[in-house]
Amino acid sequence: SSSSSSSSKLTFSDDGRGSVDKYTIVFLDAGIVTELEYQDQRNLKDLFKAVILNDGAEAGRLMVERAKYERCSQVEGGIEQFSKGVEEIVAEFHDRRKQGLTLGVVRIGSLLSQVLDLCQIHGVEIDPAMSNIVMSTLVLEGLGRALDPNLNLIDIALPFILGRGKV
Repeated sequence: SSSSSSSSKLTFSDDGRGSVDKYTIVFLDAGIVTELEYQDQRNLKDLFKAVILNDGAEAGRLMVERAKYERCSQVEGGIEQFSKGVEEIVAEFHDRRKQGLTLGVVRIGSLLSQVLDLCQIHGVEIDPAMSNIVMSTLVLEGLGRALDPNLNLIDIALPFILGRGKV
């Protein structure tokens, strides 16, 4: 199941008697809930692993292979074109990573939007459970950037992607 989430950030200053103290209050609604079946978890983990290991062609192949519906295999060279597009998006992700893979540098929403556009162009259906993950990621990216723009995504995600992380 899934529900929407929102966060707001309010910053104010106490400028009495010439001193300025800055305070930030963050309101968080943690109402995003998504449960994935075991196979969906496996698919997501395999996809993220390919992205983190800078194997965009494999990520694209996995997306087509595991889609419930796709039409790019019906077009000569369609899978290769789709995989090449994903490979370029993943390469862009890793180029930005050289600056440090922090929420202040990497715009996950923009990269996910490019992937969704590519899926639409090539007729690769995104599973509804994965769509919920994408929406959750977009919301959490904004929240994370507000809380700590220096948070390194690879440091946090890698243990989970490689199977050594615990929630």
